[in-house]
Amino acid sequence: MTQTVIMPQLGETVAEGKILNWFKSVGDEVREGDNLFEVETDKVTLEVQSIIAGRLSEIRIGAGVVAKVGDIVAIVGGAAPSTAPKPAETPAVLRTAPERSPFEEVSTPVENFGRAMGPDGVRATPLARRLIAQNGLDIGKLAAEAHRRGEHRIDEKAVRGAMVSQAEIVKTPTATLAAAPVRRAATVHGGDVIALNAMRLRTADRLAENWRTIPHVFQAIEVDFTALDRVRQQRKDGFRKTQDFSLTYLPFIARATCLAIQAFPQINARFTGDSLILSRDVNLGIAVDLSHNGLVVPVVRNAGDLTLVGLAKAMNRQIDKARTGKLTLDDLSGGTYSISNNGAFGTTFTAPIINAPQVAILSTDAIKLKPAIVSTPQGDFVAARLMGMVGQSFDHRAFDGAYSAAFLSELKRILEERNWGDELAENS
Repeated sequence: MTQTVIMPQLGETVAEGKILNWFKSVGDEVREGDNLFEVETDKVTLEVQSIIAGRLSEIRIGAGVVAKVGDIVAIVGGAAPSTAPKPAETPAVLRTAPERSPFEEVSTPVENFGRAMGPDGVRATPLARRLIAQNGLDIGKLAAEAHRRGEHRIDEKAVRGAMVSQAEIVKTPTATLAAAPVRRAATVHGGDVIALNAMRLRTADRLAENWRTIPHVFQAIEVDFTALDRVRQQRKDGFRKTQDFSLTYLPFIARATCLAIQAFPQINARFTGDSLILSRDVNLGIAVDLSHNGLVVPVVRNAGDLTLVGLAKAMNRQIDKARTGKLTLDDLSGGTYSISNNGAFGTTFTAPIINAPQVAILSTDAIKLKPAIVSTPQGDFVAARLMGMVGQSFDHRAFDGAYSAAFLSELKRILEERNWGDELAENS
């Protein structure tokens, strides 16, 4: 009995993927949960596991070839390997298998950590490859040790054992830093050449294309966060106890953004070349830095329907998934508006690149105590206030500067004047 292996649905907006390499060869036995092939989309690279068992009798789409979702990429089954096409009897769909604990952590990796086949024909599991790369271990030594033990696989247990051995040798902070993985390809004119990882290369390609094709305009407005921060300071300890994470400024800004979009719906849209498609829902993308090794933008769906606390919880979940490599392709698709937050680094303002096909992206920066003029019925005076810049890059084809400026003014009004205490009390 033969079964077809098809290119799986890799996300609601993903139509195709490029097969980078096959983990199995024609004639190999395939078990449920085995990694079959590695596929790359414009968002992530991931391993696809099998939910069927049998002998791999044919590979129809080889490494380096792009396959559309639903295309037959291989045939499993039959008495012996064959190069002739075999008819499919029972369709089998491949999917990632998060319930299989050996593969759970890397079901949606955010970068390619190398091929499964190592030296001496020893294979490394996806999680093992990630740990090897992240901890600067020598896969050649691990493969040699596995080979001496008569094993043909490097798994998580073997890698963590090597990590413990390395930790016993490396004692000082300086030595620990020296052991950190740095991808140096060569030295040219006295300087190191650092090879970009797969995530950085994909990020660079997308950003360069967006910069070339979108007429960017940037505007910013200064916001007084003093009243908002007073509420945040009063509630942050209780919030931390009940939610187990900190209450930062970002959920307030995200909530105010969703409210401001209600009055300015063209902000929350997609540009298609000859039309602007307004989105009914606000699916908010939150830019997350991966330790300076790339950038992902997980999406909080239906953010406009969430309360301040609900939005904070949803954002925290997505940010945590991004930093632990557990995002799914659906987590990265469907965004209608994005926020980039660099405030932790003390920046004054940031002009971000738009995440096409979206038409705008918000940036938030450091909120600092500084002198500001405060107007009262008794007159104007200078006082210490918590001030921060909120900016927006927008596609000038979608709307004009006046529309963007009006949106930013409404966002400022909401941040400064909304009764945030009542909103937090409603959800406490």
